[in-house]
Amino acid sequence: MKRALLAALLVLAAGPARANETAEFLTIGPGARGVAMGSAYTALTDGADSLYWNPAGLARMEKSEALADDAELPQSDRVDDLFVAQPLKRGVIAAGGTYFSQPGLDGRNISGQPTGSFSASDGAAMIGGAFKTDLVDVGASVKYVRSHIAATEAQTFAVDAGVKRVFGPLTVAAALRDLGPGMKFLDETDDLPLRLSFGAAYKFDGRAALTAEFIDAPRGGGNVGAVGAEVEVLKGAFFRAGYSSQAQNTGGNGLDAVSGVTFGFGLKQDRWSLDYAAAPMGELGTAQRFSGSIRW
Repeated sequence: MKRALLAALLVLAAGPARANETAEFLTIGPGARGVAMGSAYTALTDGADSLYWNPAGLARMEKSEALADDAELPQSDRVDDLFVAQPLKRGVIAAGGTYFSQPGLDGRNISGQPTGSFSASDGAAMIGGAFKTDLVDVGASVKYVRSHIAATEAQTFAVDAGVKRVFGPLTVAAALRDLGPGMKFLDETDDLPLRLSFGAAYKFDGRAALTAEFIDAPRGGGNVGAVGAEVEVLKGAFFRAGYSSQAQNTGGNGLDAVSGVTFGFGLKQDRWSLDYAAAPMGELGTAQRFSGSIRW
């Protein structure tokens, strides 16, 4: 699980990793837009990937949407996501999945001798929905989680839930992610990475937005702050940047030495969007994410 932990840090997803947590890939947020904004996205999210960030973000969708993305991480690790959302008369339903894959890993026995290579992967499938009320938007989802290491695997279920409230240009939101029993590998059981997120977003005439977020990891202690910004530099073209206090590295030179900084850009039209995000990680290199969505 150490490589999964590293991948989570590389994309600056919400919440710090803890020694007693497993399935850390669940903290890797999908979609390049949110990642580029420092993952301060709980209040701003409004597309199919809201199923991950905050299910309540689905509630105001007026068109069907499919979003796919790919994250290229150092050490050849990779994360792929797919989310689909469908508005109904009384709400919105959505389904999605994420898959974290790693290249072959070198195995060693208790004496440190090589035992050959083995594979490891993690995945989750989820389904949920959201609806509007007079007071707040409400959403929830349930997910199936599976982790595989060599010939051993573990599986469990978890639930997410969230709320959003819009006050004109200001939106406030809260989300709970990965509430459920732990996963047991052999004789050891570890907790899922439970996260509580509280966020706010302020939109400026639809051409710019500022976001801020506070994330708590109650099972492991500690908390994280994050901020993000988005501005439309040309019609349909956006520049984004953010910062998360989750991780700080001092290796590398220039921008690569600034751990916690994220940035990216996107193109958005009525029926499609293309987005890119990057997270410099010092001497480890830069994690990159590409995503695209279509609406109908």
